[in-house]
Amino acid sequence: MTKKHLFSIVIALTIFSSWCSSQELVEWRGFERTGIYNETGLLKEWPAEGPKLLWSYDGLEKGFSSVTVVGDKVYCTGQKDGIGFLVALDTAGKLIWKAEYGKEWNESFPGSRTTPVYFKGMFYLSSALCEAMCIDAKTGKKIWSVDLKEKFNAQNITWGVVEAPIVVDNKVIFTPGGENISIMALNRMTGETIWTSKATSEKSAYCSPLLFTHNNKQYIATSLINNIVGIDINDGKLLWNISQVNQHSIHPNTPMYKNGYIYSMTGYKTGGVMIKLSDDGQSAIEVWRNTSLDGQMGGAVWIDNYIVGSGHQSDKSWQCLDAKTGEVLHTTKEIGKGVVIYADGLYYCYADNGEMGIMELNENGFKLKSKFRVQLGTDQHWAHPVIDKGILYIRHGNTLMAYSIKV
Repeated sequence: MTKKHLFSIVIALTIFSSWCSSQELVEWRGFERTGIYNETGLLKEWPAEGPKLLWSYDGLEKGFSSVTVVGDKVYCTGQKDGIGFLVALDTAGKLIWKAEYGKEWNESFPGSRTTPVYFKGMFYLSSALCEAMCIDAKTGKKIWSVDLKEKFNAQNITWGVVEAPIVVDNKVIFTPGGENISIMALNRMTGETIWTSKATSEKSAYCSPLLFTHNNKQYIATSLINNIVGIDINDGKLLWNISQVNQHSIHPNTPMYKNGYIYSMTGYKTGGVMIKLSDDGQSAIEVWRNTSLDGQMGGAVWIDNYIVGSGHQSDKSWQCLDAKTGEVLHTTKEIGKGVVIYADGLYYCYADNGEMGIMELNENGFKLKSKFRVQLGTDQHWAHPVIDKGILYIRHGNTLMAYSIKV
């Protein structure tokens, strides 16, 4: 066997191993919840009418959750007449199955909230009514469920619990919120309790937590109604908390971690805070705050020294912050405020006015490359888009659209 042949086999096995590993866990906002999708060979500009629409499916009913793409299947939650369900489609948009999972939010802004997290053949999710559950990805059958209000006195919030749980090893982590139990770990196979944590004895705040590795140890960071908290993954111990408050106690943006720092952003003129962790992860200090980038629920993307997102009430422009100082480096209003994800050198911006665009960023600022208006679907444009194998998935209420963005 030649060295060249051997090298090719090693590369192939490495790619296959990486793909298998990534398919074991598929979750909210992509790998490590960064909003960054590891895709290449994508279009750098679109026609005026947008990229090619491959298909659409209008049977999702009401909901604001994102899709979860696993192999050749696409999954999403929805709600009709107060009942939640998980939909499985193939990548041609054909329905495979549609399985009810129980009662779902039917009050103010009715619809499903939860983006299902896939791990080793199972989906893990929480209804907006505080029911945690595990669902078989092949059949849609519910394996187990736990009523967190009944068992742990979880306290629901104004617009219903919104959370993509963390799944790691044998644990699935939920944030039901409450005076005695704010965060908990259940056995992912059985639903039995592994640990519970008071943390700061607060309600949840619409935030999907972050699992991160700091100096070779894993931790959880999430936002409760008045604090960002750091939690020990092994026993739920509260390690640190940093104040983060806004008038509505809404903090849907998942915190982000990079090189010993955590950035958390929230809306309603509060903005973001940069936090530095101690080497042992047992404590944290505030580094800076910025009030102009007060993204409500569209997330942000942190690449190198740049944090990109859109403001909510302080400044509704798209902004690029210096991650070291919090200084605003660049702004643009070429597209409306909303959700941001990133792939292949471009920021994908889905505005809450229905515009979908791509922007690049360099030392001179933002440059809008293309945008179009999403015409199909119902209700608010709040769901976070997903990119998988050259396809851009956009959920707008009852409709899921799949666009080809591959060169």
